[in-house]
Amino acid sequence: MAKFTDPILALDLATVTGWAWGKPGAKPTFGSQRFGKTGAPRAEIYRTYRLWLALMCSTHNIKLIVFESAAVPSFMIGKTNVDTTKLLFGLTEHLEEWAYRQVELREASVAQVRSHFIGQNFKRDIARPLIKEQCHARGWMAETDDECDSLALWDYMVCCIRPDIGATSGPLFKGR
Repeated sequence: MAKFTDPILALDLATVTGWAWGKPGAKPTFGSQRFGKTGAPRAEIYRTYRLWLALMCSTHNIKLIVFESAAVPSFMIGKTNVDTTKLLFGLTEHLEEWAYRQVELREASVAQVRSHFIGQNFKRDIARPLIKEQCHARGWMAETDDECDSLALWDYMVCCIRPDIGATSGPLFKGR
């Protein structure tokens, strides 16, 4: 069976979406994107998002997209308002519809990505600086949490789809 060599796009879907793309074994390109001004209607955000997604995928010949599961745990109720919750799930739904029969789509949980990238599923406040530190250790000079999270997600997917490349890059192999 042929090894996967096409570019992978990782999306940390949120009000400001972190993204990272690249071929397995190569240095990823990364950034973040806001799909509308603060307070913009969700319909406008979704339209801008879909246009950006189409351009990103066609420009970089993306064949696989991985996204972080949209989840609003019960402890977030009160911190995450209804509009934000609708937006998070809406971005996921729009991605699934847009990618249907066009691009392979995979999903990963925060716990999976953190366990892979920093060795354990630490709580958010502990995980954030560790993820950034791990990105910098790999030469990915991301500055925002959105960028760092998308890079961790990209690395996770590379490890899943190409363990011959990614398996030795995680914290469990540090020092070997």
